[in-house]
Amino acid sequence: MMPREVLRISAFSLLTTLILGISVVFAQEVVSDEINSLNQSIEDKQQSIDQISRQIDSYQSLIDRKQAEEASLSAELDLLSNRTKKTELQIIQTEQEIDLVNEEMHLVETEIHTLETQLTEQEQMIADVLRQIQVVDNDLPFQSFFGTESLADLFDELEQLETINTDLKQAVELAQVAKNQLFEKREREDSKREQLEELELALIDEIELLEEEERSTEVLISATQQSEAEFQLLLNQLAQEEAFINQQISLLQAEIEGKLNANDEVGDSSILSWPVNPTTRGISAYFHDPTYPFRNLFEHSGLDLPATSGTPISSAAPGYVAWTRVGRLYGNYVMIIHADGVATLYAHMSRIDVSPDQFVTRGQTIGAVGSTGFSTGPHVHFEVRKNGIPTNPLDYLITY
Repeated sequence: MMPREVLRISAFSLLTTLILGISVVFAQEVVSDEINSLNQSIEDKQQSIDQISRQIDSYQSLIDRKQAEEASLSAELDLLSNRTKKTELQIIQTEQEIDLVNEEMHLVETEIHTLETQLTEQEQMIADVLRQIQVVDNDLPFQSFFGTESLADLFDELEQLETINTDLKQAVELAQVAKNQLFEKREREDSKREQLEELELALIDEIELLEEEERSTEVLISATQQSEAEFQLLLNQLAQEEAFINQQISLLQAEIEGKLNANDEVGDSSILSWPVNPTTRGISAYFHDPTYPFRNLFEHSGLDLPATSGTPISSAAPGYVAWTRVGRLYGNYVMIIHADGVATLYAHMSRIDVSPDQFVTRGQTIGAVGSTGFSTGPHVHFEVRKNGIPTNPLDYLITY
């Protein structure tokens, strides 16, 4: 057999292996036992998550029914119990979703590794074929004069070389498809990593919510002594306290704003400062928060800012102290009236450092964080009222 025939057969052999290899590997992506096992595990976890999701929906239906009932101690305790059980399931579900995403990431990493290995092999084979073609291609002019018995043989050689080039082009195109698949899988891996981070943050929130719901049940039992009569008395006192605040703001707003207009120290009250540092422990409950444990009894009319008991509380803007009081709902609390119909309320304080009709500057300490009144732990309940009506404090507070 002549040397060029050996080279041509070698090129054909490599190319056949190359085309078959790419077609099988990249069109079908040979599935290993490990990938099969991962896919089965992912499917099992997804079925478990779906089952938990159905249980969560069942508890939500119970919650909806309880919310529609007339307010009573037993109904409220049942409501809190169902919410707690629902949150417990949500925690389990999120933990399983984290496991699922970790498995999916492992699967993608395994597929990426397989593709990278196979692509490296295919690129090496393409390089080998190119070297063989180069040898044959360079040899043809010489062979056409000295090694070919007839013109028909020469044309046959050229036709075979053209076929090899065509097949090689196909092989390169298939390799490019494989590279694109590799890129897509890496993007999918990044997406899964972001999803994992979001789930881990959601898990932290759900655990905090569960702890809050458990404390809320304890607070309600303690406040009512498990007595329906005490529960109804509590609701009545909460309603009276809210009515008092609305009435007193209406009576005092115009009088105090007259003093503010005459005071050169007042300054701008359109932007409020935070009563405690919100970056330390964040916000545990928002204005009209749907996760607020007692929202079936009353709307949450402000922000809850957790802080260590005894942490100083600052006035959000210049103003006059309208009153300092002790109430069943708010515990020790202070109301400050500012300019332009704005008033702020600070509740559950462990101590009060100001007195009625006292002028306070922005940032002045007015008391300290506590957990007095209807409270589940040390925090500041902070309200903003515009012309006496509770409004979202985030619309007024400086961005942090």
